[in-house]
Amino acid sequence: MADTRVLPISNVKYGLKAETTFGVGLDSSGNDGTAYITQPVVQASKPTFNILRESRLLSGRGLVKNASDTIVNTRGGTVTMPFDMIATPKTLVQHAMLVGQENGQSGSILHEMEIDGTSNPASIGEAIGGDAIPHSVNLAYYPAAGEGIKLCGVVVSDLTIAGDVGANNGLVSISGNYFSGFSNPVSTSTVLEQTFDGTWVEPQTTYFNVMDFDTRTLDVDGQDDRSFIMKAFSFNISNGVNRVGADTNGNAELYAFPEYVVTGSITIKLDDEFDYGADNNVIQDFLDGDTMTLNLICGDSSPNASGEMEITAEVQYTGDPGQDISENGIFHTLEFECVQNGSNEAFKLETFENTALTAM
Repeated sequence: MADTRVLPISNVKYGLKAETTFGVGLDSSGNDGTAYITQPVVQASKPTFNILRESRLLSGRGLVKNASDTIVNTRGGTVTMPFDMIATPKTLVQHAMLVGQENGQSGSILHEMEIDGTSNPASIGEAIGGDAIPHSVNLAYYPAAGEGIKLCGVVVSDLTIAGDVGANNGLVSISGNYFSGFSNPVSTSTVLEQTFDGTWVEPQTTYFNVMDFDTRTLDVDGQDDRSFIMKAFSFNISNGVNRVGADTNGNAELYAFPEYVVTGSITIKLDDEFDYGADNNVIQDFLDGDTMTLNLICGDSSPNASGEMEITAEVQYTGDPGQDISENGIFHTLEFECVQNGSNEAFKLETFENTALTAM
């Protein structure tokens, strides 16, 4: 008789914990007692192992492949896993550092991650510093005892930060993909059939809401810091991560980041501040190839409390401004890329979270 067990998707969870050594398990003594931080996803996706499998029909075998001729090699592969969740201060900070590999900490504690062409590394694999930079994590995927998957050397290859007044009740979300170059299971790194019996940390219940962005300004047609009414925004950050080299187990020696790319869009109301007329012309900004400063602050000031963040970006429009038309009126949909503009960073994210990156 077939087994009657059913595994509800809500029983499956996954968590992250900052590594102290790149690609090495935090607890490799058997059952993993690490206090992973549970990630607030609705559905936890299973990691995907991308390894070499070659199935060949060799000469002399006739018309059907032979089982013994298949080649499988777990060395030199990668592991990927998608994620999608409502952002909390901790998840936003950690995922931003996992994609940007840059962190400034001040006060108690303001985390800053910027994309500027010089602060972000071209590669990682060296010793992890006391500030948890370079930043990589152990990822624990846990459906049941003895069935867990622990991934090591995990970073984020691409991250989308988005908010829309018409989605998720206006709550800001993050989504993207995890990446690991540790595809060959060994006892001290990536492992299968793992039991995680530590006391996992519950997710935060502090969130960011589009309707809490008290500061929303954008340059237009040579005029600085014009305020706008916002319907939605989105930023996508990617680093093009690739694994490089192979250690004695065939796992990555380092990761290379060939280019940091930030693109996005924002949907704002067409009004007397942003229209098609003189001094307010969003089309002219596109035709002239202008660079504009975009500033969004969730909260009433520069971030100084949990649930507050600030995004500053230097943007150039990548296409003719589109229109979003509804009973609320006409809104501009402005697609852009972020570029370094003199001393101004292409993209900067500041988030207040009273937890050091090493404790995440």
